[in-house]
Amino acid sequence: MNIWIAASDGRGDLVEKFISENPNITANTPDPNGYTAMHAAAAYGHIDLLRRLTKEFSGDINIKDSDGDTPLHHTEDINTAKCLIEDLGCDFNIVNSEGKTALQVAEEDQEFPELIQYLREKSGVPVEQDSLGIDSNMMAEFKNNLRYTLENDQDENLDPESLANKKRLEQIIQGDNAEEELEVYIRDLVRSKMMGGAEQEAPQDGRDAKRRK
Repeated sequence: MNIWIAASDGRGDLVEKFISENPNITANTPDPNGYTAMHAAAAYGHIDLLRRLTKEFSGDINIKDSDGDTPLHHTEDINTAKCLIEDLGCDFNIVNSEGKTALQVAEEDQEFPELIQYLREKSGVPVEQDSLGIDSNMMAEFKNNLRYTLENDQDENLDPESLANKKRLEQIIQGDNAEEELEVYIRDLVRSKMMGGAEQEAPQDGRDAKRRK
């Protein structure tokens, strides 16, 4: 047992014991992956413990792990998100190492619709769009354009980078979760263009290798 497991289990008594008995352990002490008790409590929805960690043990509500994720990035339910934002005052605009806000991470997971809706409202994003301004019609058009490009671009006419991108797209479309993975690819592409950077590589498994629960 350690403070991170204790926080994951919602064991406030053990968390307090670890902190009080070891001067080197705090609410912000990271494990080898930068994961703290703050992240653990948020990931598992232990709201009362989150409040204690923040208010009694000086936990940093915006602390980042090694992926640049804050506790809000790890949150999976609307009530925990409300606690973090409305009660504890976390910054929902913080981006992680990949330039993604908690909303954008949740949008890619597509597993927690109430959380996504809440974060969109807090971020001022129109209901019919995602955080990048992409609505369903635009997404469909992006997909059609990519499929058209795949069907009509001849390999011998492509430079090495374009050819590599084509191969990745072919792998995505032939995969088991083609539609979901293609949307992730498109969002990463749009995000990289908005940030003025080079095109990002498409995730090999269709989504980020997020270190979740």
